[in-house]
Amino acid sequence: MIVRGLAAPGTTVTRDVPMWFDEHTVADNAGRWSFVVQLAIGDNSFTFRVGDDVATAHTLSVHCFAV
Repeated sequence: MIVRGLAAPGTTVTRDVPMWFDEHTVADNAGRWSFVVQLAIGDNSFTFRVGDDVATAHTLSVHCFAV
């Protein structure tokens, strides 16, 4: 699955990865950013934030019925 969003151009967007290294990407000149995430059957939660600012964190919850 691809998660896409908008941020200020050039902003670093971070995906929190529990018990592992966080992933980072940089918003392009139009502010677009994306991450490819793997889904497991059942509930999946993905948390994204601007850089290291935990105050900007947002969590996306997805339930997958089949892969």
